Amino acid sequence: MVDLPRLVLVVSGFYLPWLGVPLEHGPWVAAATTFAVTPGALWLLALVLERRLMGVRSGFVAVLLGDPLLAAAVALGVARMHGRAPGGLAGPWFGLASLVVWFGFGLVQWCGELRAGFFTREQAVAPTKIWHQLIVYPLLGYWLWTAGVGGLMAPGSGPADLVARVLIVVCVGCWVVSNGYDRSRPRLGHPPYDWRRLRPVRQPWTGASVTLRAYQRDQRVGF
Repeated sequence: MVDLPRLVLVVSGFYLPWLGVPLEHGPWVAAATTFAVTPGALWLLALVLERRLMGVRSGFVAVLLGDPLLAAAVALGVARMHGRAPGGLAGPWFGLASLVVWFGFGLVQWCGELRAGFFTREQAVAPTKIWHQLIVYPLLGYWLWTAGVGGLMAPGSGPADLVARVLIVVCVGCWVVSNGYDRSRPRLGHPPYDWRRLRPVRQPWTGASVTLRAYQRDQRVGF
């Protein structure tokens, strides 16, 4: 059985010392930091460790399109707060709760995808997959909650305030829709990986998962 209080302490102890720093230096820093975590770091891990270019042929729409939109939502939220510390529902404890929830969701999703055959075990330990489940989910969970909710709740009723609020909701909504699309039309996402050789498992790959079968289909049709 998972010791939830201990898990919360471990997770918060790892993230808290620097968690809010990207949100303290304006919207451009917030956007750049969020984009660096995803999809930036995922592109770099794919290129250096997985020896591939992560593009539309193998990458998920939620990462390639949805995650940059989340970076825009975080930036809009920070801009609307005008340097004020977030409070209420956007305060640090609610943000930390969001981080813990998303960290737990990442673990549950990881196991669920293995059981459902969406990924093989070798795919599930690919560098990009580990980064996505353990780093992307909790960090964006905190930043998006703090900046997104903080931006929506920030005072202001002018046209620019309304547009900013609508854009935050639209950006997050597009990310949600792109996730649904990825489940209905899967891509490779993460290659089978061999950590002993620090490289993907040599092809040809068997169709042992939903995403590997989708990859084989795309190869046949020349996508």
